[in-house]
Amino acid sequence: MILLAGDIGGTMSRFQWLDTDCLQCSSPPCCYASTKFASFAVLLETLLREHNITQVDCACFGLPGPVADAEVSLTNLPWHISACDLEKTLHIEHVELVNDFQVAALGVDLLQPQDLLCLHEGNVDIDGNRLVIGAGTGLGVAPVYQLAGRFYPQSSEGGHMDFAPLNDEQEKLLHWLHQRWSHVSYEHLLSGEGLESLYQFYFQQRYGWRSAPMLIAAEVTTLAEKDDDVATAAMNTFVNIYGEFVGNVALLWPARAGIYIAGGISAKISRWMASAAFVDYFLDKGKMRAVVEKMPVYLVLDELMGLKGALLLTERLAGLTPKKREKE
Repeated sequence: MILLAGDIGGTMSRFQWLDTDCLQCSSPPCCYASTKFASFAVLLETLLREHNITQVDCACFGLPGPVADAEVSLTNLPWHISACDLEKTLHIEHVELVNDFQVAALGVDLLQPQDLLCLHEGNVDIDGNRLVIGAGTGLGVAPVYQLAGRFYPQSSEGGHMDFAPLNDEQEKLLHWLHQRWSHVSYEHLLSGEGLESLYQFYFQQRYGWRSAPMLIAAEVTTLAEKDDDVATAAMNTFVNIYGEFVGNVALLWPARAGIYIAGGISAKISRWMASAAFVDYFLDKGKMRAVVEKMPVYLVLDELMGLKGALLLTERLAGLTPKKREKE
């Protein structure tokens, strides 16, 4: 039996497959640039052809968007995906479509101690719930409830909640963003595009009449590491708003068993995320400070957590008991 798992992002899509007739050996993860493909079906066809996979019995894909009736329109890609269509066109016996952070949350239990950086110790309650949040191409949120010792991730679109400024500077930022969008969500700031926008905002604040260079998020990060003042201001505000947002969601979904920050950005800026400012903004909840203060916060350093969660769910869907495998 061949099982296929995928963690699909707006920038990169990662896949892994498992041959259950070969001592449940899993393939190495493989990656594709999502934007190079006109549709998910074309991407999947390419994967199967290039790796000579002629049969897939069960597949599970974590996807950035709201899944309903086994279909999803991706939030940051012009793809509409139907499980039924994939089963028919690619001859896969069963396809399961799941929100990307819902499957990422399943990957938490597969992490090793070295995969986590503690940002705030809190007071762990092993019987409590979890929360998984992550900024990448978009902003994902997965509440995870615990029942009888097992964790059950839920899908959500919490990243699209309205951005709420906390100070005069953030008020100016919101006004500036309203020139582009009528509805400004936290995803407009806590994402790769968001970091790029923050750089443009601070460049214009400093230089006014000069047009800001169009830098991608990785270039902003590189400049911040070199102490460029505009990039540093953008990175500091990104981290502050990240802490603010995590604290907001924690009030809605208390996660005494841990808040896990994943996504494609946080691990790359771990030095900034580990700053005191992130925790200060996370805890700045007025009379509710004591509530969020109890919740431990961890930064996930393993960028394959979502893929591992997707493969775990695929095994469960196939009726298998997942076996412990060596860390990839």
